Parts: sequence; C-alpha cells; structure tokens
Amino acid sequence: MRLQCAQEQLLRSVQTVGRAISPRASMPILGNILLEASKNDVRIAATDLELGIEARFQSTVQEDGSVTLPARIFGDIVSNLPVAPVDIIVEEGEAKAIISCDTVKFEIVGLPSADFPVMPTESGDILVKVDGGLLRTMIRQTSFAVSSDETRPFLTGVYMVFEGNTGQLVATDGGRLALRRAKISGASRGKIAAIVPNKTMAELVRVLGSTEGDVTIASQDNQLVFSLPTLRFVSRLIAGQFPNYEQVIPKEFKQRIKVGTERLLRGVRRASITARDSANVVRLTASGGTLTVSSNTPDVGKAQEDIAVEVEGEAIPVAFNAKFLMDALGNMDAAEVTLELTGPLSPGALRPVDHADYIYVLAPVRVYG
Repeated sequence: MRLQCAQEQLLRSVQTVGRAISPRASMPILGNILLEASKNDVRIAATDLELGIEARFQSTVQEDGSVTLPARIFGDIVSNLPVAPVDIIVEEGEAKAIISCDTVKFEIVGLPSADFPVMPTESGDILVKVDGGLLRTMIRQTSFAVSSDETRPFLTGVYMVFEGNTGQLVATDGGRLALRRAKISGASRGKIAAIVPNKTMAELVRVLGSTEGDVTIASQDNQLVFSLPTLRFVSRLIAGQFPNYEQVIPKEFKQRIKVGTERLLRGVRRASITARDSANVVRLTASGGTLTVSSNTPDVGKAQEDIAVEVEGEAIPVAFNAKFLMDALGNMDAAEVTLELTGPLSPGALRPVDHADYIYVLAPVRVYG
C-alpha cells in the first residue's frame, strides 16, 4: 500500500474513528485502527464490537492495500506531524507502516487487516433518511435521561422508532422520561423500532454538530448503520422490551405553570447550591402569579427565590431532583415552558410552549417537614 494524504484530513479521521476504541479491548486487534486504500479512496475504521466508526476521504493512492495500526500510537504520531502531505507505505505481506511527513519519519508495527472484524456494508434495508440537524436535536433532547443501571440494560439506550413520515426517540431511567417526536421529510421504508446504546447516540451528537446533510439509517443483522456523506456508524442494538412509556405520560393536569425557560433554569440552579447535600431536592410552589423555588438543608442552609409566572388551577406544592430538572430545561430549545402537575406525589410534565413534539416527565421526590 502506498498513499499520500493531507495531515489535517488524516488527523480528523483518526480522531473520529478512534472514539470507537475501548480502553479495555478484549482482543489486540480491537485496539487497532484499520487503514485501507483503494482507487484513490482511503478508508479508516475502528470498532469495539458494539460501536464501529468508519471515515472515508479522497486521496492519492499509488498502490492499493491495507493494515491495522495501534490506535494510540498512530493517533499520537498523526497529531504531532507537521501540517504537510503525509506518505504511508506498507510493503506487501507485512503488517508494518512507514509514515513520512516533511523531514519526519516513523515506522510502526501493526497487525494484518485480515484479522479486523468485518463491518456491515451499505446493502442493508434502507429504512429512513433524517435531516442530520433534526436527528442531533432529537438525540440531545432525550439521551440524557437514559439509565446507567447495567442490571436493566434495556434502559441504558435510546428507543428509536421510525415509521411512515414520523419518528420518535424515547429515553427513561425509571424516574424520568424524555420523548421527542418529529416529522421527517422522506417516508421510511418499513419500520424501525430499536434500542440504541447511549455511546452511539453520544458520538452521533458529537459528529452531527459539525456535519450537514441527511443521515441514512439502515438495518442489518441486529445492527443499525448510520451513514453520513463521509462517515458511517455501525451500532449493535440492545436486546429487551422497552417499557410502555405512553402510560406514564400524564393525560390531564390540575395546575399548569407557564414560565420562562432560562428564568426557571437559573432559579433551580441557584436553589440547588444549598441542596447538594440533601439529595439535591428543590421545592416548587406556585400561587397567584408567583412561583417560589426553594431548598432547605439543615446542616448547610436554605434558599428561596420568587419567579413571575402564569398559573392556572389549584396550588400544588411539589419537590424534584434539581439535576433532573436542569437537564431538561437546558435542552428544551424553547423560550417558555409549561409545567403541568396533578399532585405532590404524581409525575409532572414539562413541555415547550411553542410546540408539542417534546415532553419530559419527571417523578417527584417525597419530602418531609
């Protein structure tokens, strides 16, 4: 294999796919990055068998070939090369690469590419195309609510459902639930209903922040393939039955509070300062045109703040985990929200005022005194 490419392009690709490398790789080959060159196309890939990331870019290829190189060493080399053309040579039958750039030269030992896990091709059933910016928003507004409890693996991912021209993402940890619905521009072929690991969701959000265009989602052998113009993500799916989330969404309310999103976020953040040592609980009470946000930790201190709001219905005092509230408010993407309550020990529902596509359901905290 003989190729020449730009240092900046190589670095971006190596850093992107390197995020699929597990620090506790079960096999030596999983600690390596695949480098493959063919017909002026360079393919770089890495996988931990749960998430695989593949990057492609055009370059000058004098001789086709492939090799796998240790991810950490290869990444350190590329990131420290001068900003200049990089030449990579791998002699036939060898698993060793010679990397040259300007006056710098490295020689590193790798492993044969034949041992690298095969990643699915793009021949799977194409299910749906989604605008990348929309998909990023949907993931960002739900993925923070996944569970970290490995004893219930079906809650450690985001439940993704696409059918017809609608899609929705749902996440829950048992104490809160985030649901984001959306219309998609192109109708899906077939139906997708899968629990996607949160690691995949986090890496998609990271990449989609700097990438434009549609994301094509295809299904193949209990995996989903997310394809972008120059990147592919191959994700295993989490087995199990996702809970019936529709039944936990309140269908009515006894009190509705309309408040500025940022104003409430600041108030909860301030009240949480004196709540950190008492399960991070903040109390909300709305009456008249005022919402009182407070916290009280006897050994630390107390806080109270009044916020002007619009209120309808009877007064219902309620307490929530401050972090859970701030997670939703920070991702709401709306100037105003409504908080709907049915009772002090019943789940509350937080919704944007300007659209009905997003809902966040939060279980209250029982407080005494």
